[in-house]
Amino acid sequence: MRISFIKEEVPFGADYERLCGVSLNPLRHVAANAHEHCELVRERVVELAGLNGCGEAETALLADLARVHDIGKLSGTSRPEEAVALLSRYGVTDEQLINLVKYHDINLAWHIAARRGEPPGDKAWRKLASRLDLRLLCIFMVADRVDCPGGWRRNEALVWFLGEVERRRLLPTPLVLNDGPVLATAPSEVEEVSAGCVLVHDGDGGGAASLAPQPETR
Repeated sequence: MRISFIKEEVPFGADYERLCGVSLNPLRHVAANAHEHCELVRERVVELAGLNGCGEAETALLADLARVHDIGKLSGTSRPEEAVALLSRYGVTDEQLINLVKYHDINLAWHIAARRGEPPGDKAWRKLASRLDLRLLCIFMVADRVDCPGGWRRNEALVWFLGEVERRRLLPTPLVLNDGPVLATAPSEVEEVSAGCVLVHDGDGGGAASLAPQPETR
């Protein structure tokens, strides 16, 4: 089921507007609330889809993903599974869309695992590629950082993930990516690692000091 006009669907439309009341951590987002973030992501992902020669159906899929990917934040958590749990309520049955929602933040968890010396192996990458279009996932991950302070290239987890995809030659052709809008300057002492943690630097170029959990950063 393709939901190109999902914003107008009931009950999704009402829930989507409620994202206006969900505030975001300013260390991770320039957008004032989750609704604004989703709209910025939608605009950015359509731009990137065009740069990468995506067809009409693929572009519509990515636009739908932009709107639904953070709907789970209405429950007070940033975990993607909360968004997935709501999709059936909106009549979403498209497995490709469901899996893109489910795995849209997987770069965060995998990057943390890699930093612990436990990177995902070949089997994990093959499994991910079998469940979704890895090219569309990468395009969306970049778009999802549209309001990241300092731009998407400052996101360690995303840059690592894209690097692994390139190193493993998992895409038939290279992605076409531009910097996109830089909406704010990134704080020098904080680098995003995941939805629930930040990598705290020691401030003098000495690298990371610790992983500090954030209280429901959203």
